[in-house]
Amino acid sequence: MGPKTAACVLTFALGRAAFPVDTHVHRVATRLGWLPANTAADRAHRLLGPLVPADIRYDLHVAMITHGRAVCRAQRPRCGACVLNDLCPYRLQSAALPGQRQPAPRAGP
Repeated sequence: MGPKTAACVLTFALGRAAFPVDTHVHRVATRLGWLPANTAADRAHRLLGPLVPADIRYDLHVAMITHGRAVCRAQRPRCGACVLNDLCPYRLQSAALPGQRQPAPRAGP
């Protein structure tokens, strides 16, 4: 059993404050700069677990999965629709690459 499966069992079956790092969580965390580029999955678990406060681990895990599936997708991320635009190094980097389509600016107040 790997760290993701163990964390999922602890979180979803036993109600413990573990932090599973699946593909979506890994991708979003890397794009936000919480993980170094090319961090392996097992190392991502070791790095992220202690950083996330126990009382928000479940909610953050679910929110990151939802965000990774709907907005911060692996192929063609929807940076223009992202609520984290101002905090995301990935968006700033990808917007600066030549030949890349610029994300639409967010509407302000």
